[in-house]
Amino acid sequence: MNILMISNLDNDEKLEDIWLARAFQKDGHQIAIVDKSYDERLEDIFDIFLRRNTWSSETTEKEVGGKYEFSERIVKKNLARINFDGKFDGKGKTYLVDLFEKGYPVIPTVDKLSDINKLGDCEKYLLKLKDSHDGIGQIVVDKQSLISKFNSNYIIQPFMHFESEVQFYYVKDKFEYALEFKPSKVPVYPDPIIYEYDSRELIIANEFMKLNENYYGIQRIDFIKLSDGTLLLTEIEDIAPYLDLDCVDEKTKNRFIKDYKKMVYEYIKNRGLHKF
Repeated sequence: MNILMISNLDNDEKLEDIWLARAFQKDGHQIAIVDKSYDERLEDIFDIFLRRNTWSSETTEKEVGGKYEFSERIVKKNLARINFDGKFDGKGKTYLVDLFEKGYPVIPTVDKLSDINKLGDCEKYLLKLKDSHDGIGQIVVDKQSLISKFNSNYIIQPFMHFESEVQFYYVKDKFEYALEFKPSKVPVYPDPIIYEYDSRELIIANEFMKLNENYYGIQRIDFIKLSDGTLLLTEIEDIAPYLDLDCVDEKTKNRFIKDYKKMVYEYIKNRGLHKF
């Protein structure tokens, strides 16, 4: 089988792509890792396309909302693919407005000035671009500046103080591990530590994971943790999640890689392409 892994060759987590690629090579498959600007003719050669860390390292605010041509092509051609069909962060952050409206434990979020009363009494607000990642383009404003700075490209959230960021990692619908970034990934990206979650927290993360029904790919469910221990969702990262596999123990890393391969093989079998 010929596998094309599409990633960002300049990213800081390229080692995790290499680990995944080697696992398929050990099973006798041919695999290449390419940048998202690869030659479209490769789509006639490879059997399946694995989307990995396709975020650009040097993306500007002007570029951040740009479309990923390779993704649109692969979906349009209905080629075999992993991490291409998520319902959430890959389609923008408006889903956070919907989840908040439905009562899910998310950071309070609206996308209309007329709804800011739903956020409670706030001294400052956070404006996040709907089509963005890594905090690119987000700004902190007071109520007066909010009116002049806001437009339909943003969601509005209260500017909140929190203890840390917590992330739950899944392969398809199987939970793998959780990491904590303390105090935060912004402005300095700290080394994460294994997060000792409790059963209630895992239930909350699982509920968000299940919203991507029958999803073939890696999901990362991201939260902020408040000083009282409350977890509030920041995003369902279902398009190109970093994994920080170098920060987990060898057993956890190997299990994750094994489960990722198993998911890919299950998907291929269901498409009737190969048998394993």
